[in-house]
Amino acid sequence: MALLDFLKRAPVDEFAEQLALDLAKRYEPALEISATKKRNPQRLAKAFDSTFNRAVQFQQKHKLGIYGKARLSSAFKWKLKELGYPDDFVELATSAMTKFLGNQR
Repeated sequence: MALLDFLKRAPVDEFAEQLALDLAKRYEPALEISATKKRNPQRLAKAFDSTFNRAVQFQQKHKLGIYGKARLSSAFKWKLKELGYPDDFVELATSAMTKFLGNQR
């Protein structure tokens, strides 16, 4: 039973990490860290749109339920932290993705 659970979780975790890495390419952590720059809403919206649409496609393909969506969001969150995004950005991105996934059927 534990092996089956692991096999189900591994693709979700791998996808979440790739999703965070792709977001980092579109909207680098340095854009959030720099005190002289303000958040660029248009660039952020484009990055989020691309990221969240990929997450929805993954959710639909793998038929993620509540726990699968939670795992995806959690793994995404931890990878963003690992990449060096500030906590407020990590919370913004994670909560936005969670809400976006929750609105999809």
